[in-house]
Amino acid sequence: MKLILKNISKGILIGIGNIIPGLSGSTIALILGVYEKLIMILAKFDVTLIKLIFQLNFKAVRQHISFFFLSSVTIGIIIGVIALAHVLNYLFHYFETYTWSYFLGIMIASIFYVKNYTTKWEKKESMYFMFGLIISITLFFINPNMEENKNLLFVFLCGIIGIIGMLIPGLSGSYLLVLLGNYELLISETLHHLTQPMYYNNKETYIYLKLFITFLLGHIFGILLFSRILKWLLKNYKNSTFATLTGFITGSLLWIWPWKNQDIINEKSINVFQKLSYPSFNNMADIYAVLLIIIGAITIISLEKLGKKYDNV
Repeated sequence: MKLILKNISKGILIGIGNIIPGLSGSTIALILGVYEKLIMILAKFDVTLIKLIFQLNFKAVRQHISFFFLSSVTIGIIIGVIALAHVLNYLFHYFETYTWSYFLGIMIASIFYVKNYTTKWEKKESMYFMFGLIISITLFFINPNMEENKNLLFVFLCGIIGIIGMLIPGLSGSYLLVLLGNYELLISETLHHLTQPMYYNNKETYIYLKLFITFLLGHIFGILLFSRILKWLLKNYKNSTFATLTGFITGSLLWIWPWKNQDIINEKSINVFQKLSYPSFNNMADIYAVLLIIIGAITIISLEKLGKKYDNV
C-alpha cells in the first residue's frame, strides 16, 4: 500500500505537469525517474496483451503491463488534473507573471537533470542537442492557424499530435494544437458542449461527440505508435535521444517566459516569440518574479531527490 501511495503521488505531480502549457508531464516523469518505465509499459500494449486478455489470464496481464504501478500512477495523474486545474486557472488569471516565473524555475532546473541521462556528452550529442533546440524554437516563430478544421481525418491527426506533449519532454501538445488551429475547437468547445446539460438534446451534441471520439482515437493511436518509437530509441540510441530531449526542453523556455508584452498578449494571430518582453526591475514585481524562479528551481531539486529516494518502484 505504501508503494502504491508513492506512485499515486508521482502521478499527481505528472498530472500537474500535463495541464501547464509549456511544461510537460513527461518532463516531471523524467525528474522522478519513472519516464523510461512508463514508456516501456505503454509499448507493451500489444498483440500479446490482447491474447492474454482473451485467455482470461489476468495474472499474466498484470505482470505484462506492471498493472499496479501503471494504475496507481494513472490514478495520480487524474487526481492531479482534476484537483489543480481550477487552482491553476485562478493563479494564471490573477498572478500570471508570478505563476510563469515559478514554472520557469522548474524548467531551468529540469534541463540539468535531463542532461544527466546522457552518459557521455561529445560532439554527436551536442549536435542532437542543437537539433532539438532548433526544432523547439522554430515552433515559436510559426504564426498560429486561425481557422478551425472539423474534418475527422484532420481531427484524428490532431489527436496524434496532441499526445506528443505527454510523451516527449519539452514539447507542448497544447501549443501544437494551437498552431494547427484546433485547440479551441477540440479542447474548449467540445468539452463545453459535452459537459453542459443544456446541450444534451441538441443536434450539435452528435457532431461534437464524433469530434471527441475521433480526437480520443488519435490519442490512443499516438500513444501506441510513439511509445514504441521512443522505446526503440531509448534502447538503441539512449544518449542521442536524451540529448535531443534536452534541446527540446531548453527551447521550450520561450513558451513559459514570464514577461509578456501586455499590448499584444491577447492577439491570437501572432506567434509566441513576438509576445515576449523583458523585466525592467523598476518595481518589486520583477524582483518577486525572479525570487519565484529560484523557488521553482529549488522545487525541482527537491522532486529529483524524492525520485532518487523512491526509485525502487
